[in-house]
Amino acid sequence: MSVDAADTCASEELMENFVNDSAKMIAYERALESGRPDALFQDPFAKAMAGQKGEKLSEAFGANCSYFGLDGWPEFHKMWTAVRTRFIDDRIAEHAATGRFPQLVNLGAGLDTRAYRLECYKSFANGSFEVDMETVNAGKAKVFRDCLGEPSPRCGQVHNVSLDFLDEERTLATELAALPAFEAGRPTVFVSEGLIMYLGAVGKLKLIRDVSAVAAPGSVLILQYLDSSESETGAQDHALSAEEATRALTEHGWEQLAFSRFGDERLNFGRFPTERFKPTCAFSFVVCVKSA
Repeated sequence: MSVDAADTCASEELMENFVNDSAKMIAYERALESGRPDALFQDPFAKAMAGQKGEKLSEAFGANCSYFGLDGWPEFHKMWTAVRTRFIDDRIAEHAATGRFPQLVNLGAGLDTRAYRLECYKSFANGSFEVDMETVNAGKAKVFRDCLGEPSPRCGQVHNVSLDFLDEERTLATELAALPAFEAGRPTVFVSEGLIMYLGAVGKLKLIRDVSAVAAPGSVLILQYLDSSESETGAQDHALSAEEATRALTEHGWEQLAFSRFGDERLNFGRFPTERFKPTCAFSFVVCVKSA
């Protein structure tokens, strides 16, 4: 089935019971970006993932621009999705090009489609390990099967790993250890996009601890997080300040920490109105390397 034919297939009936709302919104915004003449990336699968609800959620979120100190810019989150997607794409491509990483682990993968659209995934011989809640994985698999005709991944294989990140017994370590394809002693690219801010005060630090426990020396972590330290309400449980991230990551053996905020030169791709706003730490990344 073609991607165009999938537009009508991605109905609310198909998606409602499987996929969380934020994933639909992000898929919708990736589809919007893909339709621009100056698109920062192309995601031919995103429209089928968004359903009807993705657009409604995106518009509602944009109406809250003032909450993030971005008054009068309702398109801010659409632009942020475009920028963060391209930023992660570029970081993955950089590391894949070195040939040092046989595998990638996508934490809170949601409706991400990089394994199917990025050529650089061919470098991950062991495949991409897509980790998320069982209901999310089931919904994504159903859309790929029923709407997209089971497209082939660019890497050797996509391994769907079902996990509750707050579970203390079934952890990232136990679930990856159960998969023969995952080589625990080899460097891995770990991606965490749109996840850590949903895990709460305890869960956000647990995520860093759990990733650190399975990351071999030389592994790379690409972590997107929300820093509320500059907001009027101050620090919040679900947020992670740069100072807190630095402390937790270095404590668990990560080094070469590189921070970026939405609006910084490295994190805007011409989509942030620097003449109107200063870079915002509410939308941030840190990229770091596991020490030997």
